[in-house]
Amino acid sequence: MGKRSHHVVQRKQKQGRIPRGKPISHARHLRATHRLFNQVGAICESFPEGLIVCDRNQKIVQINAAARRLFEVDSEAQCQGRDYQQFLTSYLSVDEQSPFISSEQWLMNLVLAGKPAPGFPEQTLLLVLPSGHKISATVRSFPIVDQEHGMQEIVFVFQELTYYSQAASHLQRVHESMLDLLNVIARIPEQMEAHLPEETFLLSPPVIYVAQQVVDIILSVLDCHRVNMLAFGHRTSRLYFVAGSGNTTEQEQYYRDIGGYFHGSEMLDRAAWARLEAKQEIVLAMNQVHTIERLGKQLPFPASLYPMLPGSETILLLPLHLEQQWVGVPYVIKASSEGEYTPEEIALVKVVTAQAMLLIEGIYCFYTQGEKQQKTFAQREMRRLASEFLTLATHELRTPLTGIMGNLQLAQRRLETFKKQLASPFAQIQEPLTHAQRPLEAASQCAQLQQRIINDLIDDARIQTHTLTLSLKHEDLGTLLREVVDRQQKAVLEHSIMLDIPTLEQCVPILADAGRIKYVLTTYLTNADTYSPPGLPVTVQLRITNAFANISVHNEGSGIAREELDHLWERFFRTKGCAVQHELDLSFGLSLYLCRVFIERHEGSVGVQSAPGEGATFWLTLPITPPPGK
Repeated sequence: MGKRSHHVVQRKQKQGRIPRGKPISHARHLRATHRLFNQVGAICESFPEGLIVCDRNQKIVQINAAARRLFEVDSEAQCQGRDYQQFLTSYLSVDEQSPFISSEQWLMNLVLAGKPAPGFPEQTLLLVLPSGHKISATVRSFPIVDQEHGMQEIVFVFQELTYYSQAASHLQRVHESMLDLLNVIARIPEQMEAHLPEETFLLSPPVIYVAQQVVDIILSVLDCHRVNMLAFGHRTSRLYFVAGSGNTTEQEQYYRDIGGYFHGSEMLDRAAWARLEAKQEIVLAMNQVHTIERLGKQLPFPASLYPMLPGSETILLLPLHLEQQWVGVPYVIKASSEGEYTPEEIALVKVVTAQAMLLIEGIYCFYTQGEKQQKTFAQREMRRLASEFLTLATHELRTPLTGIMGNLQLAQRRLETFKKQLASPFAQIQEPLTHAQRPLEAASQCAQLQQRIINDLIDDARIQTHTLTLSLKHEDLGTLLREVVDRQQKAVLEHSIMLDIPTLEQCVPILADAGRIKYVLTTYLTNADTYSPPGLPVTVQLRITNAFANISVHNEGSGIAREELDHLWERFFRTKGCAVQHELDLSFGLSLYLCRVFIERHEGSVGVQSAPGEGATFWLTLPITPPPGK
């Protein structure tokens, strides 16, 4: 054993690795080296990335399984001994002999996973495989250096980037499409219609132009069949076709022809419709959407469209909002075999439609600017005319009516006095006098009704011109309610009023305009008396709950139709089938509207509960406000 070997053995003996006096034979050393190379080869073979090992002359020594799959090579023997550069060049297309560089390299950099090790350059290549497929891959080289003999081998590491390349390409298409959308504003036709379309603003020419760009963009960046956009009509909420992409000419014409035949809620179930109303997207199987045939619509359906009826397709719908109003819905259709809509696809559609709606809102502002100016002028004129009406009503209507009522009351008193002065011998004159009193009483009632109508119109005019004022004082709500009930009971004898309120000792303090509160209570009771069947009582309750006073007036009448409940408090609304001679109708549907306004001005609320055949309960709430110091 030479000195060099001797020193090695001694050193290892000192480290405790080899027992003293047992040197390693040359054959055993060769077997250990062979096992080490086999282990390294096994590791390379199972390495997840493609490895090509070359000698110092760049002849291929080893190509692992991942690299064989990448380059579509059947066996390692096909490559061993081949020149690496010639091997790689055979996979580069004629026009791609240099590293592949994307026209939007920054997009590729966004999606490339990981970073190359420092000092080891990385190339991105476009490879054309024997099967004809094209893939993107990166390659990095790592030299294996022996300290005594220098570089012995080079390892080339390949990582397939086809997925990332496709992602970058897709992202580039999205980027370019968004730029196209942003440039649409410069290409909007300069000539716009002077007035908004009757059905919906989304059917105006510039909006249709923008919508067409939007659906084209979505179709170009998503793997889908068709993209359409629908709009809701202003008055009817029925659906109208705005724009589409991926449709045939016949399909698109058919969609336009059936515009206005459907209400959106007819095509979807309640749950899906509720999600859209809540500004949430929905994904449905196409068989969950009610088509024309399922709805039983008697509409012509071209025979050539039957092959295009929805089959195994899924549909993505999103709501469109303009100035907080739900105005339409875009929907995307793709085959179920293409997979579910990914969160990225849904987010993309949301972004595109959101930017489009910003643009559409700008167009809408352009349209409505002139109309707003006209509306402002009209409002000024309305206030001026209303002010003139107030003056007319106060001086020209009230004054003569006051005189008429005064003369009627005077005539009634004189006639009553004359009857009392007559002695019993003149009993035969009593009956003619009674007949003379009746028309005077009728005229007096009509005059009082006329005065009520005029007061309602004046109050309405004050509300519309923002000049209504309240005379607020501390009042006892229980006392006000008793006064109104007593007066109403004397005026209407055919109905008894059941009063359920706290005891006289219990005060219900409110800060209120007593006249306005009495108006509301009188209206409630008059309404209940009018619609209660003869002989059935009207029930009035007063309760205190959570610092609020609650009054309810219930009648046992026929009830109110459900479709009318939400409109009872609207200005000038009158229910169907009401007698025209009734006081509420003579005031042109203003009474309940005024009730709502008066109570809301007192920071309270009003409402009604009713169902056909179950009567009606009108209620109001007012805040309890104790006087200062109590």
